[in-house]
Amino acid sequence: MTVKRAVTTLASSEWEYSSKAMKLSTKGEYGLLALVDLARHQDSGPVQVQQIAERQGISKQYLDQLMLLLKKAGFVTSARGRLGGYTLARTAESITLLEVVTALEGPVENVNFLAARTRRRNTARIALKDVWQTFNENSRTFLNSTTLAQVCERCYAAESQVTYEI
Repeated sequence: MTVKRAVTTLASSEWEYSSKAMKLSTKGEYGLLALVDLARHQDSGPVQVQQIAERQGISKQYLDQLMLLLKKAGFVTSARGRLGGYTLARTAESITLLEVVTALEGPVENVNFLAARTRRRNTARIALKDVWQTFNENSRTFLNSTTLAQVCERCYAAESQVTYEI
């Protein structure tokens, strides 16, 4: 039996996949894009949703809904009027990716894809479960130590790289 077929067989017959596995939906992705865009462009005052939507290629209507969620979660504040828009409620240095992902996606929990369905002891299952738990903890630690400001720095670094197109 090939490895791929063995994994597929085990995954479908013996292992239970958790619905709470760390997945980033479009809500999480677009929310992060919006916050990074906001962090990069708020120096000149509040940023309008239409501007973010155009720069990031996100539907304005969908972004309006996300901005309300981000406001409710305390990441952004809004100002009304002709010159209104959104600004970060906290500094970009104080907002971690884990906070944002958790606010938009729910808690980032351990991938429980190695839950036992049988009562017999399986050392391979135990070893792999430990590996995935460590992976998940490292992912949480990384997201918790990465701020919007650091992502902005990566954006600036990527923009400064010379690219050649033919």
